[in-house]
Amino acid sequence: MESIQDLLAPEKTNITINEDPKTGEVSLPGAVTVKVQDLDHLVELLQIGEGNRHAANTKLNTESSRSHAILMVYIRRSVPEKVEDDFNSQDRKTKSKLPLVRKSKLLIVDLAGSERLDKSGSEGLLLEEAKFINLSLTSLGKCINALAENSPHIPTRDSKLTRLLRDSFGGSARTSLIITIGPSSRHHAETTSTIMFGQRAMKIVNVVKLKEEFDYESLCRKLETQVDHLTAEIDRQQKLRESEKYDLEKRLRDCHDSFNETRKNLVT
Repeated sequence: MESIQDLLAPEKTNITINEDPKTGEVSLPGAVTVKVQDLDHLVELLQIGEGNRHAANTKLNTESSRSHAILMVYIRRSVPEKVEDDFNSQDRKTKSKLPLVRKSKLLIVDLAGSERLDKSGSEGLLLEEAKFINLSLTSLGKCINALAENSPHIPTRDSKLTRLLRDSFGGSARTSLIITIGPSSRHHAETTSTIMFGQRAMKIVNVVKLKEEFDYESLCRKLETQVDHLTAEIDRQQKLRESEKYDLEKRLRDCHDSFNETRKNLVT
């Protein structure tokens, strides 16, 4: 059966797919998420993933990919805070700032090539891998056909591959598709099929939408800072009042002592 493996943590296999019931966004909560520091760090992660990817020697390719590979990059960027009109308890108009975050997801997909089993000579485990690769590509082709024909039903649930890629076609994404073919006449059927697949994909129209959401994390940090500042200010004011109280009490004592001394001198 189809399974999803984390190439940054190969021991994690058969990772489940989660879909947001409200937005339909797809995620892999069981996969490792790494915060990229810089370009060198990104390249290092790519090399680790590529090193963990399984390849095998077949009659068609000395290093045949035995799986599809997907790189998911999540980008979050804070946007200038928008000002919204608000009213306080005295019904006086005020301005409140709403922290927003703009988010996007970049998918870089390397699809394993469709295998003609009579040509590749795959046997045993390689044969099973080839079958699942071909089935997932067939499911992807069905989705592309349905989208190109504006069908009301898109069979994205037929394969884990199409479930993962549902955001990339027929949605609000910018999608680029690169197909590769070979010059050999021996592979004429595969070349024709690949070109037709690309032509059908060109008919799909995506409507790009800007995705912004309320940045609760940023707001929490902002409110936490405000709470700390106000707490410190209260402590400062309390200490100031205590200091002023001490000074007033001292002045009162001094005044009282002076009064008693003056009264004493007056009597004598």
